[in-house]
Amino acid sequence: MAIVYYDGDCGYCNRAVMWVIDHKISTRFQFAQLEGAYGKNLTAVRPDLKNVDTIVVVDGDDVYIKSDAIVHLLRNIKNYQLLGWILKCIPKCIRNFGYDLFAQIRHKLQFKNECKLPTAEERKYFLD
Repeated sequence: MAIVYYDGDCGYCNRAVMWVIDHKISTRFQFAQLEGAYGKNLTAVRPDLKNVDTIVVVDGDDVYIKSDAIVHLLRNIKNYQLLGWILKCIPKCIRNFGYDLFAQIRHKLQFKNECKLPTAEERKYFLD
């Protein structure tokens, strides 16, 4: 099972998680907030990730952060694999630069219905 850790306080992050779920990512991916119990467990096991304020995907022994995490997720969503491969071709330093720029403004973005409650079907993707 792969776990996607995200910032539960970020409206954009919450919407992005729901978008990924709505696009039928495999149920082998589950989601947990960085601030939650699973997030705390992650930082206990991986202290190097303690101050990370970004998306983290743990898939088996592999850990992906920032743009690598986005690429990994896209490559696992039907009809978005090509986009994932295209982004993978962009040098990581450039991808992460763009990711960091967006991360600086993400808390300022306002969304309607950003706190949409997941349906029973969507809840199976969440660990906490």
